[in-house]
Amino acid sequence: MTRVPIVLLLATAALMARAGTRFAPPMLPPSVWADTEVSTNLVFDAGVAEDNTFRLTIELDATSGNCVQVAFGVDIDRNGDLSLEEADFILGWSHGGWFFSDRRAEASEWVARSAGRRTLDWRLGLDGARNARSLEASDGGRVFSAAALPSFFSGGWNLAKVTARGSGEAVESIVGKTAPGGFAVRVR
Repeated sequence: MTRVPIVLLLATAALMARAGTRFAPPMLPPSVWADTEVSTNLVFDAGVAEDNTFRLTIELDATSGNCVQVAFGVDIDRNGDLSLEEADFILGWSHGGWFFSDRRAEASEWVARSAGRRTLDWRLGLDGARNARSLEASDGGRVFSAAALPSFFSGGWNLAKVTARGSGEAVESIVGKTAPGGFAVRVR
C-alpha cells in the first residue's frame, strides 16, 4: 500500500515539472523608455575641508533630458542611503541648466546653459565656525547670482549621494571620491 502513494507522488511531481517548463511565461520585451537612474552614496567627513574651502567639480555631457546631482546631508537613520528627508543641500545639472537647492534655508536657483560638455566648479569659502562665507561657481563664467548662505555647508555632513538620471546615452560610470577640499564627480 505504501508503494502506490509513492509512485503516484513521483508521477505527479514529474508531471508538474514537465508542465512548469511548458507553461513558462515569455520574456518581457525591452523597455521602450530610454530613462536610466544610477546612484551611489559616499561616506565622508565634511568637517575636514582643507584650507577652509569646500570644493565640488561636476563634469558631464549635458543634455536637456538628463540630470546629475549631488546631495549632502547627515545619515540620521544610519542605513547608508541619504534619503531626500536627510538631504540638506543639492547641487547639479537638471534638464538644461545648473541648479542648487538649499533645503534648510528654502533657497534655490536654476541657470540655463547650452547642451554639450559641461564642468561646474563650485567653491565655498568657510569661516572659522565652518559656515559658508563666499561662493564661487563657474562654468566658463559665473553661474549663480546667489550669495553664499551659512546653510550651504555643514561640518556635520557625513554622506553625499550622487544620482544620474535621464535619457540619451546610458551613464557608464559615476566616480566620486573625497579629494583635498571636496569631491570630484565624473559622469561618462
